[in-house]
Formats: sequence, structure tokens, C-alpha cells
Amino acid sequence: MISLNTWNTLFEGKYGTQELNILYMDDVFVSFLKIRDKGSALIQVYKVFLAKGDIEMFVTTLPYPALVYQKHVDIGESNNYKYLLLHTDAEYVDINTLSYHVDKKIQELNKRVGSVISVVKSYDIKLTSLKLATDKETNYFFSDPGITKVLTNLPLSLDLSSTSSMDKLILGKKNNILVTSTLENLNSVAVYGASLNERLFAAKVICENYLLSSKTVIVFDSTKMFVSLGYPNQDSSLLSEFDIKMDPFGFPVKSINYFDIKIPLSAIPQKAFINLFKFSGVAEDILSQAYSEETKTIDDLIKNVNKTQITDKINEFEKQRVLSKLIIFKKKYDVLFGETDLTNLFEQRYKHIGSVKVLNVDSNDPFYTYYIAYILEKISLSVKDEILVVIPESRKLFNNIFVGSKMFSILKDNTVISSLLTSKHQSDFGKDKISEVNIKMIIDNDGVIQYPNRDPMRLLFRPTFTTSVINYRKPKSIV
Repeated sequence: MISLNTWNTLFEGKYGTQELNILYMDDVFVSFLKIRDKGSALIQVYKVFLAKGDIEMFVTTLPYPALVYQKHVDIGESNNYKYLLLHTDAEYVDINTLSYHVDKKIQELNKRVGSVISVVKSYDIKLTSLKLATDKETNYFFSDPGITKVLTNLPLSLDLSSTSSMDKLILGKKNNILVTSTLENLNSVAVYGASLNERLFAAKVICENYLLSSKTVIVFDSTKMFVSLGYPNQDSSLLSEFDIKMDPFGFPVKSINYFDIKIPLSAIPQKAFINLFKFSGVAEDILSQAYSEETKTIDDLIKNVNKTQITDKINEFEKQRVLSKLIIFKKKYDVLFGETDLTNLFEQRYKHIGSVKVLNVDSNDPFYTYYIAYILEKISLSVKDEILVVIPESRKLFNNIFVGSKMFSILKDNTVISSLLTSKHQSDFGKDKISEVNIKMIIDNDGVIQYPNRDPMRLLFRPTFTTSVINYRKPKSIV
């Protein structure tokens, strides 16, 4: 295990109202921010490279966090120095086990570095480890006072001791007057209209308000865009236009791959499974006997088919036809099925700020609907503290004849789960009133919010603290 006692100190002192330490060894940097509770710290680990080429475009292709830092010292391209900082997610840990957690994060980071090094060869980009850079290139990095802020993925003005009790959450401005809300008024929200980017922008505003209130956010992300909740907005001046006195910053985000969570095969209703894979006739009779709530994997189903009794209607030939199809099915989908403990999805590891679990799902997968329905049901039975469940572009889920009504009931009846949905049209969810609050985006950050029993209110929604791909309109009078 590493010993941080032997590392060099880049910074030690106050960072806003918190205590910050930044240590480094060669090209690896560790920042740990002590927040209120002196026995704990928010840690993050970085690996730094000198970069040459179009590194800004390259980082947009990476599936994990990265920052580009540029130092301009004189006229001419040769006097621009770019640095790539690959980093881990922030984690709130016991200060007594700091070395252990840093060691784990360095191992995690080294795997990401290996992936980047192998991919970058296909681009017109050169990466040089900071420890191998020239003295001049290294000195420009260390001598810039702004690097302290870059190596601490939290804003200077954010006092985390107060975020857990925020009562009024800024939504935006109308006629240059702040519009605020509370979590109680945002516990069931649907976003419609405009483009996908504009809908997701409004959804991120709602997510951030939950995160600032120390809540867990779980996103079933078919859009691949909610990982950006971990990346700061690049234009800090936008926030000041809306009287927000915090710098942009990213929230702790954990990205979970589709195959990391296995669901029982029986999570797919028997009739849905038969319809999906076009079993008919005698095959349908065989599966009706073999398929049960205890069927966890495809192997379980194959064993049950083998045990099916021969009758006047069911013969060995028909059983083998079903088994042949299931063997093909197993080769393609076996990795999806089993059973995974889901408690880590809604565990909150941070005391003063919320965190995001992004489940990367594929809406084109035939099991997409059942995967979400199963996880949502399990969460509803286990979660104790309030969470926000986000299902972007969720039209096909709630229109599914097998599980749509069940998901609707869970979101309507569970008082601990708040919901946030997006879709192009309000009619996409049929006649049922699935959300209490509706937001209709018009263009950019211009939209209309409607609460129950109130007149609709048009406003300019505030910029997100994190990255959103829209053109922002600054506050001005709107009708």
C-alpha cells in the first residue's frame, strides 16, 4: 500500500470554508477536502499528461471523466501548453483509511490510462506523462495558481455544510425575478417539447436540485448523456446572470454498465417472453409448464424444459425444437440473467451532497422495458431514504402492456421515490396522469412549468452547474 507521508505537497490550507490538501508524486495528484466532519474527506485522484493536438475533441469521446487545462503564455501556437487530467470519481471516505482508498483509486485510474493510451494512437495527438515533460512544460503547470481549483472538483464558494438543508431551489427567472421551488413541489415531474438536448437540460436542472439537497439520483440512461452530471459547466459567467453565487462543478457520478446488474429471467412475464421470441403452438405449451417465478437463468429454463412430461401433444421432437432455440438465445443473452444485490444503487455515501448512479441501458434491447421495471420494483421495496428516479425518453416503458401499469403504480404510490420523466409529447404516456408537474420546453432554456391547480408559468430556466449542450438565453422580460 502507498504511503502518502512520502508525497510532495502542492497545496495545504483553506479552500473556501473547507480544509484542502493536494499531494503529488511524479504525475499522480491526490486532492482531499475535509468537509465539516473532520474524520472524513472527499478525495479524488488525477493523472496528468502534457498534450499536443486536438485534445479538446478527443476527451469528448472518452467514457469517463477527464479535464483539459490550457496555459497561454505568449503569441503563437507554440506558446499554448495543454494538459490532460484523467481523474476518478470523488468519494467521501474515512480519513483514517485514506491511503487504502487512494491506492484503490490509483489502480482504477491506471486501468483508464491504459485504455486511453491504446486509443489515442488512432488520433493525431501526443500525450507525455508530466514526469517526462521538460522542466519548462512542467513549471508552467505547477506555477499557475488556477491549477489548485482544477485539481479540486468542487467550486470555491460551495459550502457543503449548508447544502443538506436547502429550502428554496432556484429554477430560473421570470421578468428578471428569481423563480424558486422546493423538493416537495418537484417530486413528480415530466419534461416535454423542444429537442432532446433541451428536454435533457431541463431534466438536469431538476436532478441538480435533488443533488444539492443531498439526495441520491438514479438514472436509467438510454441517451448516454447523464454522465455529464459529473462535468462542470465550462462557462461560469452564465450562473451569475441568474444570481447564483456558486461556480460550476460536477457531482459524484457512478456509471453502471448494462451487464453489471443481472435480473432473473422470470422478471420477463411468461407471455411477454413467448411473444418476444415468437414461440407458438406446442412450444408455447412447453414453456407454459417450464417457465415459473423460480426461473432465474436461461439454464434454469433449459433444465425445466428437459423435465417437461411427454404427453399426447408434447413429444421429444417438440421439446428439442424449443431447446435448440433456447441454446441460441443463451449464447446471445446469457450475460443478462441471474440476480444482483441492488442495495448499492440507493446507498448514499456522501454526507453533504448527493450522488448519481447512471445505469446505461439500451432502449433497442428487447429486455429494456423489463430490466427497468424489475429494478424499479426492487428499489421500491427496499429504499428508505428519498431518491429521485430518472427515466429519460420513456414512452415505450409506460405503454408496455405487460409492465407499464405496474411501473406507473410504483411511481404514483411510493412516497419515497420521486420521479422525473422525459418524452417528446405529453400524449406519449396516454391518458393517465403520470406526473404532477409538467415542464414544456420551447427553445433553449426558455420553457413553461405547470404545477397542479396553478396557471402555467413561463420562465428562463437557470444554467446547469454541469455540462448541458444548449444555447443559453440570458434573463430578460418574457411574456
